[in-house]
This record gives sequence, structure tokens and C-alpha cells, in this order.
Amino acid sequence: MPDVINLLEADHREVEDQFARAESTSGAAKQQVVTKIASELTLHAEIEEQIVYPAMRAAGLDDIVDEAEQEHSKVKELVAQLEAMDGTTDDVDSVLAELKADVQHHVEEEESEGFPKFRQAVDQAELETLGRRVEEAKQGRA
Repeated sequence: MPDVINLLEADHREVEDQFARAESTSGAAKQQVVTKIASELTLHAEIEEQIVYPAMRAAGLDDIVDEAEQEHSKVKELVAQLEAMDGTTDDVDSVLAELKADVQHHVEEEESEGFPKFRQAVDQAELETLGRRVEEAKQGRA
């Protein structure tokens, strides 16, 4: 059973791949990738906010969660902009670049600081329970 941190890190790698794909495509194919990035980031943020962040707060990591939620807010604004745009135009590139930079920053902080502190603060069984909840939430949305 994968633990929640492993699942979230796998999501991070997937969205990084999607950004790379978006940068190397154009037209209708790019629109599809942009739509996928938007939906994956939305689902990932919802799962973190509903399942992971409450557990991190319970583990005493309020400061980390507060900052992560601020970052999510900015990412959601950019996702909303992307969803309202025609992904086949060049206009999408600047929003996509800003979104990619924000997501990379968020991922870096989570993986270098937030996740290691969370892993130290709770036991492996808790991480696996959260992992199960995350998998169930994702299946419910599929």
C-alpha cells in the first residue's frame, strides 16, 4: 500500500510531464494537455486540502499548511484563467509558464520541507491510511 506522500509525489511527477508535453505541442493537442493539467491540478489541490492538510495540521504543521494553501490559491486563479482561454492560441503560453513556475515552487517546498516534516510527525500506518483515502477520492472522481 503506497503511503500518501508517495502518491502525492507521483502526482507531482505526472504534472511535470504534462507541462513538458504542453511546451512541445500546439493547436488542439496543446488544448487537450492544458485541459488535463487544469483538471489534475484541481483534483490534486482538492485532495490535499480535504485529506492531507487537515492531517498535517493535526500533526502540528500549521505554518507549512498555511503557506501551501496560499500557494494553492494562486494556482487555482491561474487554472481558472487557463480554463477560460483558448488553449490553441499563444496567449496560453504566458499563463502556462507562470503556472508551471508556481507549481514547481510549491512542489519543491512540499518535497523538501513539508513532506519530510510530516513523515517525521506521524507514523507509517497513518501515511498509509491517508494514502488509501487519497486513492479512494481519486477513484470517486474518475
